[in-house]
Amino acid sequence: MNARHDVEVVQAESETSRDASMPEHVRGQRRGQSVVQSVRLPAAEFADIERLAAELDVPVSALIRGWVLAGLADERGTSLHSAIERLVADAERLRRLAAKSEVA
Repeated sequence: MNARHDVEVVQAESETSRDASMPEHVRGQRRGQSVVQSVRLPAAEFADIERLAAELDVPVSALIRGWVLAGLADERGTSLHSAIERLVADAERLRRLAAKSEVA
């Protein structure tokens, strides 16, 4: 495969799922017009992202978008509400990690 084909595949996935409803357990909101941006990732890391998205029952693009938007929000500053939401998300992530490693 070449890079052009990879980009076309990702763009097609994005366009196919752009009007799809998010699963009930996923929080999110649509904010007007969006822009498609491709990102080059190593295959092994992308495979990990696909695996995690499948475990969470969310589209790969939604998972990546959430990470990017969370990082952007951190750069813009944090409100009390967003700090609480971040703590909740981190606690859920820690529970998943603990369950996988049988720590807790």
